Formats: sequence, structure tokens, C-alpha cells
Amino acid sequence: MSFQNNSAAIEFERNLIKSDAGFYLDFMPQFFKQPSAGILIFGLMPYLSLFTVESYNYIKKEFPDYAKEISFDSQKIISNSRMRLKFFDDKVNKVSGLLELLDWISEWHKEWFINSHKGCLSSLKRYLQPDLGIFSYNGRIVASTHIGFFFTGLEKENLPENCDDKTAILRDLLFSVAQEHGKYLAQLCTWTEFMPIQTNSFQYTIQDDKLGYKDVKSANFYSSVFNINDTRSINSSLLLFISVLNFTRHILTRLMANYPEIFFKLKFITLYHLASSLERLQNYCYPQNLLTEISKQYFKNILNDKDLKKIRSKTDLRNILVHYKPAKIPNSLLSPSFNLKNLVEYFFNGESFEEIDKKVDDQITRISDILEQWLNLSIKPDGFLR
Repeated sequence: MSFQNNSAAIEFERNLIKSDAGFYLDFMPQFFKQPSAGILIFGLMPYLSLFTVESYNYIKKEFPDYAKEISFDSQKIISNSRMRLKFFDDKVNKVSGLLELLDWISEWHKEWFINSHKGCLSSLKRYLQPDLGIFSYNGRIVASTHIGFFFTGLEKENLPENCDDKTAILRDLLFSVAQEHGKYLAQLCTWTEFMPIQTNSFQYTIQDDKLGYKDVKSANFYSSVFNINDTRSINSSLLLFISVLNFTRHILTRLMANYPEIFFKLKFITLYHLASSLERLQNYCYPQNLLTEISKQYFKNILNDKDLKKIRSKTDLRNILVHYKPAKIPNSLLSPSFNLKNLVEYFFNGESFEEIDKKVDDQITRISDILEQWLNLSIKPDGFLR
């Protein structure tokens, strides 16, 4: 039974958007004051894009006059960034398309850093020049330059083919995207229906001295991790997955402790799509005999888990958290006090929000630990520069 036309449902939808808006309004200005913001922002971009795209879609449908006040010059980039959070669940790109995108990102960085060397000693410079930066927290990989680029939503069409100053091009593009996010959020918060209450809850508990980096040659790195064989794009996708889980586990935990409901939403959506994408990747690789026997076992260990299967089965909850449109909720449950915690508990048959939150955390920890073993990283924790 749907409650789409119920006034309590409408209030619930708007409260979800208002809550997200309040979080970003409170979080982003304080976050950008931190010394690590320039690195960590790339891991946050798909979540901000998700909020911008989905709340704007809601407003276009429910408040068309409001929508007329908003324009996006970078709408395609922001939409791409939002879709990157679906990984292989992207119905347009699917597995093969995303692997091709990861390959293109790798080649683009190779052209930028390695093949740009010309003239005297260029061969030696190309031999020595790294083209992949890896970022860690306390020795755990949480990001890379390729992954950061992936989450921006940029594609080949956004970048000029011949450009000597790629840094300037990227800086200007991403600055304009950031401006559009900021203008949209500021406009949204002026409308009575979505005007949030700022909580001033931001707390930064990241220990910056535990952040590290290491520059490597991507060709050597991708051929030495995970599935090893000549499967660089597969290995780069697995690096994406472990980085996202570690970013959630080690970075977002230290940024969002005071926003438990918003943090749950981001964790649940991430885990839902990442687990589904791992299965899609496995199904893509099996017919082509691309996986080693060890890799097959790691896939099995990750996916054959009762609690993970239960979380993955909650598609209706995922859809509500993403699209702000409740469905399949009995009218009898609705009241002005119905909130996100009640929603989660309904879909998990009476288990408490805290119990489900812990199960999501446990799965993120479990999968990231398995991927860490699979990664077989030769770089020791003290091998990352500070």
C-alpha cells in the first residue's frame, strides 16, 4: 500500500530533503577549513552530487515554479558524478562500459604525466615518471588520483584533446561545478518547505599525520594486485571498491559521527551498490575465464554472507533513501513523527535502527578486510609519505 498522496508522506519526503540540506549546509563550510579537504573532497563528491540531482528531480516534479529559478551549466558532469556511486549498477554503462571508463582515466593520466615528456632525456623521464597517486589513512588505501577523477563525473568530452596545462583545465572545471553545487544548496535553503535547521554538529577527528601518499606507475601497480594477471581494468575496479569502503570506514566515520542518520543513509547506499557491483563483476569475468582460482574464492567469501544478502534485498528502502519518494509503506504507520529510523526499522521487520546500523558497519569492515587480503599490497604502512 502506497502513501504517496498522504499528507504525512509528503511531510516525510520534504523532511528527508530538509535533513540532507541541513547536513551539507552545516558540514561543507567547516570541512573546507580543514587541511586535508583538498584530498578528501573527491571521496565526498558523488554523495553531494546524489543529493543535488535527486533533490532537484523532486523539486522539478513537485515544485516546478521553484525549479525555474535554478539552472545548471554543469548538469551532465554532476549527473555523471551521481551515477558513479552506482558502480556497475549503472544501467547505461554496465560492467564493460565502466571498465572502459577506468581504462580511459588511466590512459589520460599516462598521457598527462608520462607521455608529455619530450626532448632530451625524455625516455629516462618517461621510465621514471609515476602516473598514479595513492592516498592512505593509517596505512589503508582510501583514495587515488584515478578514483578521485572518476568521482568528479568528468568524461572525455569535457576535456580538450590538446592542452598543455591540464591542471588549470581541471581546476577551472571543478571550481565551476563546486560553485553550482553551492548556489543550488543556498537557493534550496531559502524555500520554506526545505529550510533546514543548522545544528553546528561538525566535528573533525581525522588525525592528519596518519594521512599518507605514494606515487607509483599505474601499469606496474595494477598488474601486481588483486587478480594480478593481465586484467588491469578489473584490478582498478577492485581498487575503487576497497578505497570506497576504507574511505567510509576510516574517513567518514571521523567526519560524520555527529550525523548518524545521514551517515547511515550514505553507508547503506554505498554498501548496497558495491555488493551488487561485485556480483556483476564476478558474473562478467566468469564466462571469459578472467579470474584466478584465488580470486574466485575471494568473490565467494565476500558474497556468500547472510547479512549481506539481507541488506541487498532491501531495494525499496534504497529507492526511498535515494529518490525521496516513499512507497510500499502502509498508511497506518504514518504519523507526523515518522522518521528515517522508523523507516529503516519497518523494512527490517522490527530490528532496531541501531542493530541495522551495526550490521551495515560490520559488513563494510568484513568486506574491506577481505579485499585488503586480496589486494596483496607490497607497500607497507610506513611506505606512504606523510
